[in-house]
Amino acid sequence: MFKKLLIVSCLVVFSISPTIAQQGLIINEFLASSDTCCNDGLGGFDDFIEIYNTGDQAVDIGGIYVTDALSSPTKWQIPTNAPETTTIPARGFLVLWADKDTGQGPLHVNIKLSSGGEAIGLYESDGTTVIDTLRFDAQQTDVSYGRLPDGSDTWAFFTNPTPGAANGFMSVVINEFLASNDSGLADEFGGHDDWIELYNTGSHQVDIGGMYITDDLATPTLWQIPAGAPDSTTIPPGGFLLLWCDKESEQGILHVELKLSGSGEQIGLFAADGVTMVDTLTYGEQTTDISFGRNPDGSNFWELFGVPTPGTPNGGTTSVRENSERDNLPFGYYLSQNYPNPFNPTTHISYRISDPTNVKIVVYNLEGKEIKTLVNEYKNSGNYSIKWKGLNNNSEHVSSGVYFYHIETEKFKHTKKMLLVR
Repeated sequence: MFKKLLIVSCLVVFSISPTIAQQGLIINEFLASSDTCCNDGLGGFDDFIEIYNTGDQAVDIGGIYVTDALSSPTKWQIPTNAPETTTIPARGFLVLWADKDTGQGPLHVNIKLSSGGEAIGLYESDGTTVIDTLRFDAQQTDVSYGRLPDGSDTWAFFTNPTPGAANGFMSVVINEFLASNDSGLADEFGGHDDWIELYNTGSHQVDIGGMYITDDLATPTLWQIPAGAPDSTTIPPGGFLLLWCDKESEQGILHVELKLSGSGEQIGLFAADGVTMVDTLTYGEQTTDISFGRNPDGSNFWELFGVPTPGTPNGGTTSVRENSERDNLPFGYYLSQNYPNPFNPTTHISYRISDPTNVKIVVYNLEGKEIKTLVNEYKNSGNYSIKWKGLNNNSEHVSSGVYFYHIETEKFKHTKKMLLVR
């Protein structure tokens, strides 16, 4: 009888110490051909393998093996001496950089992925037990392949890869904001705070928990939105979510430690890796209780709204364009902030004109030297969008830096700033 009880006891001990393979780690996304995506934080644009923890507890992957040849499962072992780096939180992500540059850190592995197709394997520290494996066919440059939604059995291609963040999150955009709130919408505590509205343009819900929000694009990790509360931080398809910019994070998950400047500054939303841009904008001086947002929602056209629409669709009869004296612009003329900004290698510029006229749009450098003429022709009234690929008038790539773009018509002149980061 004593022996039988001892056996049962041993079985119980074993059951509460599951292997890594039993703890729900899976290969969630990968990129096998990187040209301009994705930045490893050290200036390299490397292939990557994203691991997702589907479980309810953090898992340290130190000691497991990663390989690009299933016949050689022990090709590279993740170091065991950096748990602060190699631990994946519950329902969190971890990115392995497949760059064969292991001197850059424990997450840089001694393999590279083949764009022609091969395999990826994760194995236990015994070098035999399978955690997860997959085989893939030929891949496209800067297009990743991943599960959608995260952890599911459905795979999709992503033209905007999402290392370290929920797949499909690039559908989230900064949709509207108010940088000077005096008598507008109050938060749940009665405070008239600045706010940023996010909008999900996609067909899948997105949890922004773990992403970063900032008012300084040079400091993308200024404030991290808490993870682990998807009931508060998940945006449904076609839905909205408000972040209160009040520097009172103790009031709740959606209260962030930054405030917006009414005189103009920046807003940036970054992935959980603190590097990948989700959406950014640079804005000028704002008017109290007048918001600035996309019209229609998710588009590249921005409007001022005398009646802000936080958490609801933009548009209708709320646009300040109905009273052009409010923003001192001729009715129907508008030059948008380029999107994305900062950008690499391409950005889009939208503009609107109300009367048929000659339109000229030129890009200048900081010294005021003309770099590229984007538009120089007669246009009928309407909405337009142009693309700049970071080339000068001689079709040469220009260097990283700040540039200005200027629109000029008979009735309207306006200049905005943009940032190219190569």
